[in-house]
Amino acid sequence: MTLPAVEDPDRRKARTRQAVAGAMTRLIFTRRYGDIRTAELIEAAGIGRSTFYEHFRGKDDVLVAIIDPIFTPLADAAAGRGSVIAVQGMLGHVWEQRAAARQLFEPPLANRLQRKLAVMIEERLAPAAGPAPRALIATGLAASTLATLRSWLAGETPCSALDLARHLVGVKG
Repeated sequence: MTLPAVEDPDRRKARTRQAVAGAMTRLIFTRRYGDIRTAELIEAAGIGRSTFYEHFRGKDDVLVAIIDPIFTPLADAAAGRGSVIAVQGMLGHVWEQRAAARQLFEPPLANRLQRKLAVMIEERLAPAAGPAPRALIATGLAASTLATLRSWLAGETPCSALDLARHLVGVKG
């Protein structure tokens, strides 16, 4: 007797998360984030409600999970390992999508994104040399980085993506 083939649960999990991430990305580029409902996200991903909630608590969790490509160059820069070219490329992308990006970096979602960036920075920091814990240093760096990004996106501190990238990476001159 032959048993029916059973799909690897890790592969199914990855495929589900990929479907949700893709659906969220598509929705963010076509609608205001605040107008996106979890039910619409579930439908766009082509999965069931219970499957969605096995992986995420809501749409904010999805956003935090998919923000890595944007935050990686920022985390590298904040930890002293940044590349002007990588940060400039990310900033160019964010600037092209600035209407959507401005919404994402405002409260209450901004707090969750700041915590996410802080964790990413902390993972990249060298061991603390002074009395301040790495988590505290990373939190300050994340807050500063996102405040700078918000100000730039709002047009409060106009400069080129290259100039901002140099600043975030710490390149002088």
